[in-house]
Amino acid sequence: MEAGPDTNGTELITNGALPVLVRRPQKGQGPHPALLMLHGWGANEGDIYELVPFVDKRVLIAAVRAPEAVSDDPRGSYKWYERTNVGEPQGGLLDKSLERLGQLLGQLESLTGVQIDPAQVYVGGFSQGAAMSVMAAATYPDRLAGILPHSGFINPTFRERIENGLLRGKGAFVAHGTEDQVLKVGMGQALRHSLEVGGLDVTYREFPIAHATSPDSRRALGEWLNHRLRF
Repeated sequence: MEAGPDTNGTELITNGALPVLVRRPQKGQGPHPALLMLHGWGANEGDIYELVPFVDKRVLIAAVRAPEAVSDDPRGSYKWYERTNVGEPQGGLLDKSLERLGQLLGQLESLTGVQIDPAQVYVGGFSQGAAMSVMAAATYPDRLAGILPHSGFINPTFRERIENGLLRGKGAFVAHGTEDQVLKVGMGQALRHSLEVGGLDVTYREFPIAHATSPDSRRALGEWLNHRLRF
């Protein structure tokens, strides 16, 4: 069996609005930047830890578990919203997820004991988690500095608000696989377009991969974030 991401040195905190797997900053003085990571449909908070080796060790990393189970898989299998038409998440579970993410943002310092720089809180994710990162930024624009969606898309419900400048001036790193058969690369290109129209500082990269991340895409994402951070 293939080994999963290395989660050594992490702590699972379950008494907040959502369970969160935390890697506290390993060096440096606070306040610290923070990165929230949102997993894809049917995955869990540990799965997205593949990114961690590429992120500066002075960053608080919090991988969040979605609020509802997909199956009884003993590893853990969760979802942020019900899957409807591709690219059009909706319904009560989506609203619940966004509300819980907002609550978690407010709890993160007290849950982790880490002083956080409120001007340097980023959110990223893969697939369903990537879509959630965009929607979370649009829901809490004053609490997030930028987004890092990998293999995601933009929800039509949020597109107009974003294109009208709701997130103007914030940073975005958008990655997508050219061989993605689940969410076609055109969806990543459409996301990039809407973010650029909305005045975000967008870096867009395509990689020769399917619906997955790769060492190259994770490295590029980490480098983009590291270069934006201020310590």
